[in-house]
Amino acid sequence: MNRPTILRYISILYRFSQIHIAQQLKPHKIGSGQYPFIFSVCRNPGINQDGLSERLLIDKGTTAKAVKILEAGGFLRREQDPADRRVYRLYATPEGEKLGKTLESILPLWQELLWKGFSRQEKEQAYSLVQRMSENAKDFLTRSAEENSAPY
Repeated sequence: MNRPTILRYISILYRFSQIHIAQQLKPHKIGSGQYPFIFSVCRNPGINQDGLSERLLIDKGTTAKAVKILEAGGFLRREQDPADRRVYRLYATPEGEKLGKTLESILPLWQELLWKGFSRQEKEQAYSLVQRMSENAKDFLTRSAEENSAPY
């Protein structure tokens, strides 16, 4: 049997999720690529860009671009850290807070749709298995990067 890999299905879930979220965020004039950043800043006020990159497992360049877009759109503001003037802390503006609340309603509804027909046990098992796969991938790439002295 020539069965597609699980990565194919994860990719499909990701693409459809991005399409749905982009449609929901259209009135806010941001793309689905920026939502993890504003969502994380709303949940972690005062986080810096390096912390945001680490939290989201996204490279610093991509984070810088997303922060710039969100700042230009009036969703984020930067404040210089008084203890270390080289560091800027990120905070959601009132418009960003509104967007964060919108996301707090969009994401659970989408997940609920994805879990349609699953028992509680199936949900927990699927979540656990995908989480373990993610940890395996992260561990492997982290080890590879350390061995090659290069960031992944």
